[in-house]
Amino acid sequence: YEQTIADTNGSVEALQKEIVSKTKAKAEAHKDKLQAESDHSDTMKELEGLAKYNADLHEECDYVMKNFEVRQSGRQAEIEALQQAKQILSGADFGK
Repeated sequence: YEQTIADTNGSVEALQKEIVSKTKAKAEAHKDKLQAESDHSDTMKELEGLAKYNADLHEECDYVMKNFEVRQSGRQAEIEALQQAKQILSGADFGK
């Protein structure tokens, strides 16, 4: 009988230590889970911000690309006008 009680008490003590150990592990895992969820949330917010920045940048680039030819032809006409004005000021005669 005494041996059975001693074995049972030893078993109970080992199981209690195991419960404490597993409770600590569970608390640590829960803390890690909360940290991971927080990190995930922060990452998602950052990704949303980057997606908005990307969309804004695309919009800006599309505007520049769409108006490039117009701006280029306007700039070319301005260069030609300045060259003609320079020639006139230099004394060039354009068919008078």
